[in-house]
Amino acid sequence: MNLKSIFKGVALSALVVGLIAETSIIPAFAEPTKSLSSKDYAAKSGSYSGTEFQATYSLKKRNGANVNFWIKNTGNVSVKITINGGQKKTFAPGTNGHISAPVGIFSSNYKFKAVPTPNGGKISIDYSIAQRD
Repeated sequence: MNLKSIFKGVALSALVVGLIAETSIIPAFAEPTKSLSSKDYAAKSGSYSGTEFQATYSLKKRNGANVNFWIKNTGNVSVKITINGGQKKTFAPGTNGHISAPVGIFSSNYKFKAVPTPNGGKISIDYSIAQRD
């Protein structure tokens, strides 16, 4: 038995114990994140560069009570994001965050938009749109 085999055995044992206990081994310096449950519905994520990001998705409440639109502004102009023209928030270059909107009982189209502000230009963002409870 060599050192590599021993390490694999120890790592596998830790993983199995973690799965049984429904925990995981996370470094102390790791930032907390929201884990996705089996009910989460991720509609879309990716990166975009251009003059205006726009996407429309048909969402149903059974997939989650709220929809979140998260961005990281990787460009050099401020970016305003909206859901259905309602919820609004502006992000300076280098910042990130999200807005949320409730999902109605009946299936409905939700429009997600990101635009440069206040004087136009080209935006660059990383984004994620997710529906969850």
